[in-house]
Amino acid sequence: MAYSTNPNLPKARAFAMQLLIREQLPLQTVANRCGVHRSTIWRWKRKWDELNNWIQQDNPNRPSRAVGTSRLVRCSWNIATKPSRPYTSPSAVSDQIVALILTVRRELKRCAEVVWHHLTTVLGVAVSLSSVRRILRRHHCFDGARKKRVRPDNPRRPKPTFPGELVETDTIHHVDPDSGRRLYFYTVIDLYTRMTHVAMSTSLRQGLAAQAVLDAQTALGFSFAMVQSDNGPEYSRYFEQVLRQNNIATRHTRLGRPNDNAHIERFNRTVQTECIGYCWQVSVPLSRQQDKLTAYLDYYNQKRVHLGIQMRVPISMLQRS
Repeated sequence: MAYSTNPNLPKARAFAMQLLIREQLPLQTVANRCGVHRSTIWRWKRKWDELNNWIQQDNPNRPSRAVGTSRLVRCSWNIATKPSRPYTSPSAVSDQIVALILTVRRELKRCAEVVWHHLTTVLGVAVSLSSVRRILRRHHCFDGARKKRVRPDNPRRPKPTFPGELVETDTIHHVDPDSGRRLYFYTVIDLYTRMTHVAMSTSLRQGLAAQAVLDAQTALGFSFAMVQSDNGPEYSRYFEQVLRQNNIATRHTRLGRPNDNAHIERFNRTVQTECIGYCWQVSVPLSRQQDKLTAYLDYYNQKRVHLGIQMRVPISMLQRS
């Protein structure tokens, strides 16, 4: 692919060369008129010389006399845009080895490591593992190490029109800077009412994540139809089984797309900024932290206004439904 796709660029180069050669204008004047740097005009001049090297550009018998216009008529002025593709390296893998790598890949249907092992030990081909990986990646022959961004059984994301139709959940990890111990906050938010619930625990387990969702359903006072989470280890198969037994569907966000869980991610930042902080304060008892969190959730759900629901409080959204 060329470094520029502008179709008028060869004509612009031709106009600059005509100003420089035909009208004999200074280099800086041509650069100012064309709106480029003078070094660019000089590079175009060298390309123009290579393009018209078969035409004599001087008068050896009379050096003081300028070149006649008849010679300039035969010159080629349009300087084409060259592609930016680099030249082939002399140490590049040959086409025969590339074809052999792709053939072994189709036959074995295994990862790059197995393909490389078969090439070097069975076929006796001298090629590095990084080259095999690069060739397979270049030809879109992924070995399955990279997961798909969307699970094939992932249900469609509904547009929330009533409380509990779509609920997002996530986990906040707090680390004690001194001991390295962790404290986890399982957060839940309903997208229609923006009512929230947070469960605190010192362990990270799928059962606790599922129980946090069920406790949120009881605390908020309405049933959940679907729960959306990220692809963390606490939201795996057992988490889905527990919610399925309670007639709650589950879906997961795309890999590497935290914006799919934007509402719960924003709540995580809010609760950390206004209540729990950003690290685990081991000196504060867990009971006191739980009391502080409970009081904040009451304030958040019943008194704190939200821009996303037109300056209403979350509890008032239940009356609208």
